[in-house]
Amino acid sequence: MIKAIFVLVILAFIIRILFIYQGGVSFHYDMARDAYEAEQIWKNHDLKVLGPPTSTSGLYHGIFYYYLIAPFYMLGQGDPRVVAIFLSFLNSIVIIPIVILAKDLFKSTKWAILAGFLFVVSFEATQYASWISNPAPAVFTIALFFLFLREWQKGKTYGLYLATLLAALSTQFQFFLIYLFFLIPIFGIIFKIKTHPKVIGISCLVALLGLINFFVAAVKFKTFEKIFLGFSNIGTAGQIDFRPQFDELFHNYINRFTEIFTFNFFPTNVLLGGVLSFVVVYFIRKERILYFYLFSNIPIFLFGGHTNTYANIGLSTPAILAVVVLLRSIWRVSKILVFAVIFLSLLSNLAAIFKYNPDGQVILVIPNDMNLKNQLSLIDETYKEASGSAFSINTVTLPLWTNTTWAYLYSWYGKGKYGYVPAFYGHDQVGLLGVESLKKIDKPQDKSFLIMEPADGIPPRFYNEESDTENSKTKLTKEISYGSIKLQVRVPKTNE
Repeated sequence: MIKAIFVLVILAFIIRILFIYQGGVSFHYDMARDAYEAEQIWKNHDLKVLGPPTSTSGLYHGIFYYYLIAPFYMLGQGDPRVVAIFLSFLNSIVIIPIVILAKDLFKSTKWAILAGFLFVVSFEATQYASWISNPAPAVFTIALFFLFLREWQKGKTYGLYLATLLAALSTQFQFFLIYLFFLIPIFGIIFKIKTHPKVIGISCLVALLGLINFFVAAVKFKTFEKIFLGFSNIGTAGQIDFRPQFDELFHNYINRFTEIFTFNFFPTNVLLGGVLSFVVVYFIRKERILYFYLFSNIPIFLFGGHTNTYANIGLSTPAILAVVVLLRSIWRVSKILVFAVIFLSLLSNLAAIFKYNPDGQVILVIPNDMNLKNQLSLIDETYKEASGSAFSINTVTLPLWTNTTWAYLYSWYGKGKYGYVPAFYGHDQVGLLGVESLKKIDKPQDKSFLIMEPADGIPPRFYNEESDTENSKTKLTKEISYGSIKLQVRVPKTNE
């Protein structure tokens, strides 16, 4: 089985890195921010104690992600694609806990290898693989979390210790995964696991050590009150007249749940994925542990819900195991039908991989066109138009008036390839990451460009106002589109 696992890991890694150097890596503000933070660690030895901000004001993710990616930004001299390759490898070895769990649950090498293969070709798994964002490594830690919960269920004390540690690591990557800690005692109660108080005490110590940086950050930045307010805002109902209705919340959960099976097995056919999810729920009715794993993210939806696909992060593991249960049941009736289902799933996943992965992480990020393929082509065009002379840029971005993404790309790619960077004449960047990467000027240079990110998320009023402001300073001579990113070639009006 070891040889089979090795082959599966290699195959998975190849599939996951196919489009990375073609630019199939999403890169927008969050990624640029993290790249700068990682750069400060390896270049300036500026150690971090506060992680990326969450969508809830006052709450932050852990810092482990910064330290995980910093060595690879250093190795690649700032190249995000090197980080994407490393994360793709980390995603590939998720096969190991999946195969071990499958072998343990099904007592069959054949079905265990099938489980590993289904992860190899999973479209969703390949999307997470090269996603250079803090939730991505949690696919690996959650798979291990499920594995060690199983070890604890079998009476092995170290399983509880390691499951607790992996809950902490997962929380480091994505703060809402703190719910994994609440799953541990629930798991123990459901499966009637007898545990000595001393073991529980050691596990609590492991949890404390795994989360210690959150307390250190709170002390250093005096943010206990903000953290408290952040927790109090989670799941807040708001004014009663404007509360989401039950059917909205229920539909959101059902859509997120069926997405697990759609994106992992039939990404080109939502109906098949949805039907599969309900069929699987019926066929695993005797597998209590798989029910527990598969519905383990319900706490997220109890506290307000989550509309992003990555609310399901890590659930590809139990979904694959559950589908194997279904295929084993069908195998007793019709082997041909099992092969047909596997073949159709393989075709659907490969079709989605080759259609969507060249454009980045399309199911995980918005807007989709903010990928290195488009961005680096745009940057090349600016240097081509400038013909070796100095030039300036202005940008319309999300977040508004934040040039961090383009400052990073020009300082890494543009300077590395062409030897110099443009000046920036947009909104003041004081206090923002990337402020030192591009020189700030007040007036556009003779050759100037306006880069307009996709309008998704930018209020139309601001988008139009920025365009009008630019028109008052410069004249448009040419516009080139890179997906939804627009590059406008401009000259100062004083040069007309």
